[in-house]
Amino acid sequence: MTRLIIDSGCDQNKEMAERYQYEVVPLSIVIEGKDYLDGKEISLKEVYDVMRKGEIPKTSQISYRSIREVLENCVEDKEDAIYLALSSKLSGTYQLGKQVIENYREIYPKPKFAIVDSKGGAGGGAMIALQAMEMMKKGLPFEQIVQFMEWSADHIEYRFTLSNLDWLVKGGRIPATAAKVGSALNIRPYLQLNDGEIKIAKLFRGEKRVYKYMMNEIKEKTASFPDQLITISHADDEERAKEIAAKINTILPNAPIKIFKNQRSPRHPPRNRRSRHLLL
Repeated sequence: MTRLIIDSGCDQNKEMAERYQYEVVPLSIVIEGKDYLDGKEISLKEVYDVMRKGEIPKTSQISYRSIREVLENCVEDKEDAIYLALSSKLSGTYQLGKQVIENYREIYPKPKFAIVDSKGGAGGGAMIALQAMEMMKKGLPFEQIVQFMEWSADHIEYRFTLSNLDWLVKGGRIPATAAKVGSALNIRPYLQLNDGEIKIAKLFRGEKRVYKYMMNEIKEKTASFPDQLITISHADDEERAKEIAAKINTILPNAPIKIFKNQRSPRHPPRNRRSRHLLL
C-alpha cells in the first residue's frame, strides 16, 4: 500500500477527508511573533479573523519533527509514502522534506519514499492529491503514481483574483501609491502562478470584467479537454465560489468541479481565490 502525505498548504474538504486516508503535516502560522501549528493549535477561522483586522500572519515551513513522525508511522505500518509538498518557490518546506526523505531512504531500504514538488498548493495541490489517492486505492504501482503526480504539477494552471489591492501592497507586490489609485478606479488584479511564483497577469477595471475574462480563458484553454477536473479554492467566500462553479458549469457541463476552502490563508486574504486544472 502507498500512503499520501500532504502539508497544510494543500486544500482539503469534507469529501476528501471522508473518502480517503492520508497524513497532514502542519505548517506554522506566526502571529505577533508566536508560532501556531496550522490546523492543530489555530483554526482557519481564527486566522481569517486576524486577517480581517488588517494583519498578515506569516507562515513558516514544516518542522523536522512533524515530517519525521509521519514517516515513522509509514515505516511501522510497512507502507510506501509519497509526500506532496507546497511549492519550493513559496516555502522551504519542500527542501526540508526532501532532506528528511533522502535520510530515510538511506536508513530504510523498504518501504519506498518519494517527494513531489506541487509547484503550487491550495486547490491545485488538492487536485493532485485527489487523483493520486484514487490511483492508490486501485493499487497502481508506486513509480507510476509518482510519475503522474510530477506530470500533473507541471500541467496545472492557477488563476485567481483579490477583492482588495491592499493585500498586494502588504505582500510587497505593488507600491502603496499604486494601490490607492487602483482602488479609486476599482481595479481588480488577475493573477497567475508561473513556475511556482505568483505573478500579476492583468489588471481590470471592475470585478465583472475579471470574471468575464476568466470564463473566456477557461473556455479557450479547455477546448480540447472539456471534461477535465477543475478545483475552486475560496478564502472564506463559499457563495462566490459556488457562483463561479455555476458559470463554469454552463460552458463545461461535463467537467467535475470540486470546491475547497483555502487552507493556506496567510498570503491570501479572505475572499475570491481560485485555481483550475488545465491540460494544455
